[in-house]
Amino acid sequence: MEPRIERRCHILIGSSMILLTIGIGYCVIVGTCLADFLVVIAGLFLGWVGLFYCVGNSSIWG
Repeated sequence: MEPRIERRCHILIGSSMILLTIGIGYCVIVGTCLADFLVVIAGLFLGWVGLFYCVGNSSIWG
């Protein structure tokens, strides 16, 4: 995988993990989940985009 693409993969997956950690952690600690629903959805969206982007650009496809 090219270094530029690998860097984008790390950024997408990393930001997804950060958003999910903030959204779910706030929901568990504070107990209000309505406001953090969009943060969790954004984290899931970034995670799926990152997964498809990384798998689509990986070297397994030849």
